Amino acid sequence: MQGLLRIGQVSKLYGISLDTLRHYDRKGLLKPIIDPQNDYRYYSLEHLDILEMILVGKYIKIPLDQMKERIDSESIDGYLSMVKEQKERINEEKKLLNQLDQYAEDILELLTTISKFKNDYTFSTASVYKEIDITIYRIDLETLLQEDTKSQQTEGIESLEQWAFYHSEPNGTIVENDEVIGFSFADSTINTTILQKQFIFAAEHNIVAQHHVTGYYSNIMFWGVKKDLMEYLYKLCCHFNLHDSALLVKY
Repeated sequence: MQGLLRIGQVSKLYGISLDTLRHYDRKGLLKPIIDPQNDYRYYSLEHLDILEMILVGKYIKIPLDQMKERIDSESIDGYLSMVKEQKERINEEKKLLNQLDQYAEDILELLTTISKFKNDYTFSTASVYKEIDITIYRIDLETLLQEDTKSQQTEGIESLEQWAFYHSEPNGTIVENDEVIGFSFADSTINTTILQKQFIFAAEHNIVAQHHVTGYYSNIMFWGVKKDLMEYLYKLCCHFNLHDSALLVKY
C-alpha cells in the first residue's frame, strides 16, 4: 500500500519488537490497517504519531490502559493532563532518588569509617563537644509488641536511628534499661513524613515519650559486641567520673 509502512519497517524504525506492536494492536491502542488480500499490517503517519505518544507514555510509566482511555477520547487536553500528572510523579521519584543517593553516600561513609576504626580506650576523642538538638521517641518494648500498636506499613522507604538507654550507678555498675527502646529521625532519613506524624500522635496520646536532647555534648564511637560495649561504658564512666549518669547509645 502506497504511503504506508509495513509492520517490520515500523519495528526497525522505532527499535521495538513485532510482538510489542501486535500487543498494542490487541490492546486496541494502535490498530493497523490490514490488507484483506494477505493480512499484512500497515501503518500510516497518523499511526506513527500515536505510537510515539505510546512510547513516550510507556517511558514515563503511564499505564497502557490509561493511555488507551485518553487516546480513544481523541482529546489533546486529556493526554496533556495525563502527562502533567505523570510529570508530578516523576518529580517525586527524582526527590526519592536524590534521597537514596544521599543515604547510600552516608552508608558508604559509615562503612569506610568502620573499616578503619579502632576503639579509643584513651577517650581522647570524647573531649570534643558537639551541639546536639534531637528528639528521641522512647517506647516500652511491651507496648511496641502489642497487636493494636504495631506500626503500619507506609509508602516509601523508612530509616530510623535506634537508641538504647544506659545508666551508671553510684558504685560504677552499668545498667541497661532493656524495657524501652528509642527512635529518632536523621536529616537524611527517607520518606518518613507519615511515620514521623505517627510518632508525634503517639506522643500526644502518651503511647510513647519524647526525650528531647539539646545542648553541647561529648560523644565517642564504639565498635564491638554487647559484652564489650558494657565494659567500654564502664571504663568511660570511670575515666570521666560519670557516676549516677545517663548514657545514650545510638546503634
